[in-house]
Amino acid sequence: MGLYMSRMLPSKPHFDNWREALKIISRCPICSENYHTDEAKLFAKNETASLVHITCHKCQSSFVAMIVMLGQGLSSVGMVTDLNFADVERLHKVVPLTTDEIIEGYQFMSQAEFIKEAVQQ
Repeated sequence: MGLYMSRMLPSKPHFDNWREALKIISRCPICSENYHTDEAKLFAKNETASLVHITCHKCQSSFVAMIVMLGQGLSSVGMVTDLNFADVERLHKVVPLTTDEIIEGYQFMSQAEFIKEAVQQ
């Protein structure tokens, strides 16, 4: 489930407060409870974007959002996740798999010996 929101910001030349930007992601997509923005945790940031993890205090659902500054505008995209903050922080730093590695893994798991062994367990 993805979420996309956009909002124009008041004229501020160096808007860089990601907590203020969280106001556009004000509700949990699962239970509609208002998020407590002080519970959001930043796990990555560059000049224009911030990545944050939020856990709803009511239903305990987790949400990862990217908040992007675009000139005078603000845009956000996010997704519900089963990852906690420690998982997100750790996995965000992992080198992504290459296409060749994915194909190799698929081929390995498609072998009869792998399937037979997986079924026995």
